[in-house]
Amino acid sequence: MRSKAFTIFTLVAATMLFGELKYQPFQSEFRISFGSGIFFFWLIWFREIPILLASLLTGSAVVLFRIWLDFIASNGDFFLYKSALTHVPSFAFYLFFGLVIWMGKAWRHLNSPLRLGLLGAVADFSANLVELLVRKSLMYQGIYFVFVPQEEYLLLILAFVRSFFIVGFFNIIQVRHLREISREQQLRFEKMLMISSDLHVEALYLKKVMGHIEQVTRNGYTLYRELKAREAEGVLPESDPPLSRRALSIAEEVHEIKKDSQRILSGVSKIIQQERVVQQLTIEEIVQLVVNTNQKYAHMLEKEIAFTSNVRTWLTTRHVYSLLSVLNNLLSNAVEAIERTGSITLRVYEHEGALVFRVSDTGGGIAPGDEAFIFIPGYTTKYDEQGNASTGIGLAHARDVVTNLGGTLEVVQGEAPGKTIFEVRIPIHRL
Repeated sequence: MRSKAFTIFTLVAATMLFGELKYQPFQSEFRISFGSGIFFFWLIWFREIPILLASLLTGSAVVLFRIWLDFIASNGDFFLYKSALTHVPSFAFYLFFGLVIWMGKAWRHLNSPLRLGLLGAVADFSANLVELLVRKSLMYQGIYFVFVPQEEYLLLILAFVRSFFIVGFFNIIQVRHLREISREQQLRFEKMLMISSDLHVEALYLKKVMGHIEQVTRNGYTLYRELKAREAEGVLPESDPPLSRRALSIAEEVHEIKKDSQRILSGVSKIIQQERVVQQLTIEEIVQLVVNTNQKYAHMLEKEIAFTSNVRTWLTTRHVYSLLSVLNNLLSNAVEAIERTGSITLRVYEHEGALVFRVSDTGGGIAPGDEAFIFIPGYTTKYDEQGNASTGIGLAHARDVVTNLGGTLEVVQGEAPGKTIFEVRIPIHRL
């Protein structure tokens, strides 16, 4: 209620003030002002306010305000009756204008500028005619009078110009508002995609770990059976607890870890399924998304990095999250490898039945001889400010994802001095 009351108060105040910016075309007290335009705009912008109440209050306030201005400017020669007679017709204008807008249900035509503009023109023209009728009736005190055709034509032209100007201005603001909403939704969409791609990578890695856990469980149980047989033969020394029992205990604990991992994987998979609102994207859209994300990442790290992308394919793929995880990993590594300033280039093209991604950067490069180790899980050259090492599983993740798609991920050295180049090749038919 407070918000609605404040909106109506602002409408009344704005209409009163802008109503004093006027033009008097007929050498009389009849005026064409900005007040009616402001009033029309306010009614269609704040559609929740009661139109008839706002019209009644606005018309009353405008009349009182103009009478008060006459009193201020009179220098002692003020006649209330004469001033009221001059300004009361304005009350008829705003009341009739609001009545036409209310009867025409303007809020139903907000998405149709032509109909809204025509309704505004009808309201403006008819309200001006009513004001002119009331003004001449008061002026001639009910005696017969005639309308001048030139007056009607001018009012009609002004009604159309003013109404469509206000509707055009309203639609410009609406379009900018919708663009801002679209931009915000796009940012949320990009963030959701990147989160989903990260979850996808973690799920793949967890599946791989579970395979290792299963193998360790089997090996532990096999070791338990062998140790128990050796203990029965008296080959192994006695211990408390027996070695076989220790091996079985390890196998049981690993099995518990497997069950916990299964529960985690189930939860992550459920989240991925809920978040996957994108069925497919073009390669160009995926590249643009990754570049935008890492530009923000570089900005957060206070680095000046120039990103360049060159996509020469029209391919569309359903493997959105897999490619996002791979490319985001490679580009984020490139961002971290650059000290302060540098450049990162991502090229995509088709070659011999494969889609090729080449990521190059002007960072510190890879030390000679390290190429054989960078894809091993746990290998890292990155440390935080406290000296703690990174996990070293990013490139291993990326290679596993590419391998699952039937492709390869390799590091290319020597082709461009001062640059590190990673090349991803994936068969097109797999994408």
